[in-house]
Amino acid sequence: MKRKEKIRFFLELLNCNYELHFWQYDKEYHLIETNWNNELFSGDFFSYVGLESLLKKRETEKKWNPVILEAGNNLLWLAGFERAEEEVQSVYYIGPIYSGRDSLLILRKKLEVYNLSVSLRTRLFRTFEGIPIIPFNTLRQEAVMMEYALNGKRISLDDIEVVNIFPGDETEPLFGSSEKHFGIWEAEQNLWRMIREGSPQYKEMLNASSSMSSGMKVDYGDTLRYHKNNSIVLLTICSRASMQGGLSPEIAYNLNDYYAQKIEECQSMADTSKLCSQMMEDYVGRVRESRKNPNISDPIRNCCEYIKGHLSEMISVKTLADRSGYAEYYFSHKFKKEMGISVKEYILQEKIEQAKVMLTSTNESIQKISDSLAFGNRSYFYTCFQKQEGMSPSEYRNTKGKKQKGEENHE
Repeated sequence: MKRKEKIRFFLELLNCNYELHFWQYDKEYHLIETNWNNELFSGDFFSYVGLESLLKKRETEKKWNPVILEAGNNLLWLAGFERAEEEVQSVYYIGPIYSGRDSLLILRKKLEVYNLSVSLRTRLFRTFEGIPIIPFNTLRQEAVMMEYALNGKRISLDDIEVVNIFPGDETEPLFGSSEKHFGIWEAEQNLWRMIREGSPQYKEMLNASSSMSSGMKVDYGDTLRYHKNNSIVLLTICSRASMQGGLSPEIAYNLNDYYAQKIEECQSMADTSKLCSQMMEDYVGRVRESRKNPNISDPIRNCCEYIKGHLSEMISVKTLADRSGYAEYYFSHKFKKEMGISVKEYILQEKIEQAKVMLTSTNESIQKISDSLAFGNRSYFYTCFQKQEGMSPSEYRNTKGKKQKGEENHE
């Protein structure tokens, strides 16, 4: 396949998933060909906004790999050089591309500040609405393929740069005395140690570190976003410290994913605060449990952690036995000998413990809690809960939930 045919084939492949366009310029940056038929991004657009001068500079510096160009207003282009014997023959732009789901909304808001006619505004919006949104990692992969199509050269994702044509002014950060995190390093190390050891005193250390620093010194313009980001930092500390404490990486990372999603779903600062308390109690409790009985073998301990991380599923004894590398009968016997209860009893016990947390820390219905813990039906959930706790789920929520709320108000 000749180079020109390869390039055409590459562009056709891209358009199987996204409606992208191309502009081909010669080495003097005169337009050769384009499949773009809109007045926007036509003429001397690339020269006007600075893309041309940026590529000329990269050409001079022999930075010939494709580049992702950030052209302002959340618009992106791919650009690459077609070369022969280390000399540029032509330049390709591929785009335009949006960088995220909110790009169109942001662009609309920016355009609203200009006194545009209704007809022009309508034409602009129609053009922008047709621009595809491409995941960033996919865009980098396409840049790698672009280099192969243009020059037959294999490169890696690490070779792809992203360049903003409107770079912000770089200034030295100012650190005033009011912004100091005095003593925070020592406090965080102590918090890390307590999580690693499963110590119940972690709350005191968390309060100490909070009093020394309110978190990252970044103005997001969004208080809830600020609290979510700090919660994610705390989540990272919990997951990494718990692994050092003996929690299996599989469980720690699964929990990390679970709580990261829950953090994003929070609708208020009260939600993030309550979730962080639940999150830390969960991590510390799991570490404490894993360290409590040194006589429990690693295969059985790992199965216990697996159960805790998959309470929303139907967990079979066979699945656990296969994970441990034991025959099902031997695994069941070994589990009961080390844990004191059967596998099925342990799974049920852990599901009820999780149900208790959900009853007192969420407003989800009892039916939903039952479904989320894979009990099969609400009646069976009620029976199991009553047998283990001596009261129904609704009674537990009314008594324990009110008690917990009263303790929070007292604090």
